[in-house]
Amino acid sequence: MEELMQALSINREGKALVLSLHGEVDFLNAASVTEAIAAALAQARPARVRVDLSEVTFLDSSGIGVLVSAMRAATDASASFQVERPDAAILDQLNGVGLTEAFGLAGAQVSTPVEEPVDRAPAVGEDR
Repeated sequence: MEELMQALSINREGKALVLSLHGEVDFLNAASVTEAIAAALAQARPARVRVDLSEVTFLDSSGIGVLVSAMRAATDASASFQVERPDAAILDQLNGVGLTEAFGLAGAQVSTPVEEPVDRAPAVGEDR
């Protein structure tokens, strides 16, 4: 239970239920986080569900599954669903699996890392 409390906090803001995920959301805690989210949605019956990812440090495929399950639970409760504040790496992951639009992140910018120049020996006949 302590691991669950470290990974998820639930707050009410008006008609919205705000689910804040923290730290690593992965196969170790995905099932318990998913169950807690479903229970919170069933009890609160919010008009809107917001998932704050600003404190997530790692998200694996199980963590993405948590978000998909939360979206489905929100849909079942007739609530709107929005993922908020992912860092660039997580936004890139969500974009890579095609979930940015479903999560309300369409148009969000994915930071592209700048590639460092690689020192290499000049090719034969090439001036340096």
